[in-house]
Amino acid sequence: MPASFSNPAARMEIKIAQGHNPPHNVHGITVVIDVIRAFTTCHEAFLGGASHVYPVASPDDAFALRRDYPQGLLVGEVEALPIEGFDHGNSPWEIRHTDVRDRYLIMRTTNGVAATLRARDSRQVLVAALVNARATARYILEQAPPTVVLVASHPTGDEDVACAEYLRTLLGGEGISLQEARERTLNAFAARKFLDGRHPRLRPQDIEMAASDAGEDALVMGVTYEPVPRIDVVPAGR
Repeated sequence: MPASFSNPAARMEIKIAQGHNPPHNVHGITVVIDVIRAFTTCHEAFLGGASHVYPVASPDDAFALRRDYPQGLLVGEVEALPIEGFDHGNSPWEIRHTDVRDRYLIMRTTNGVAATLRARDSRQVLVAALVNARATARYILEQAPPTVVLVASHPTGDEDVACAEYLRTLLGGEGISLQEARERTLNAFAARKFLDGRHPRLRPQDIEMAASDAGEDALVMGVTYEPVPRIDVVPAGR
């Protein structure tokens, strides 16, 4: 996997990194990617009318934040499984079937949230999954930053790398097609436990949603860090 690709047409340097520690990018845009499942779940929440998502590092942090925001829904996982005392697992399918209008989520996940909390040194941070990759790419091209860092947050997973490579294609670089990204998501190691039928608390529908493209309904999701980290929909035209 190439570390970077110079894109003269868009005058952007596009870099792909992997894991929970994004490189510094003080002059550009960093996109933290979590396909299975954090940012697929976030996107589904915003489509359902959720107001904000607060990413937190641990279950204890989530419970503490809910004391300050008692109407928040606790959403997340540890080792893919729902957390005791939380309202929902990290499941886009569950969120699709929950009334989240005007609610906010307090989210703890293993990869996407962890990487997002460590990306604050970037000029701007977006979060993405396959569902909103095209909308995210369009936004980046409009902003035309000098550097774009695409962070595949799963340290060893292929699904986030595939999404990063697809985003690189959309940004004018060398990469892969949407169909290839979908296939790699469905065949990723992280997807297997959802699809093999042996884990009743892990839904195959989550993987079907993670491998989809929201099309014209797709939203751009951005992160602010003060006073507390928060994910919001980026308004059109911003």
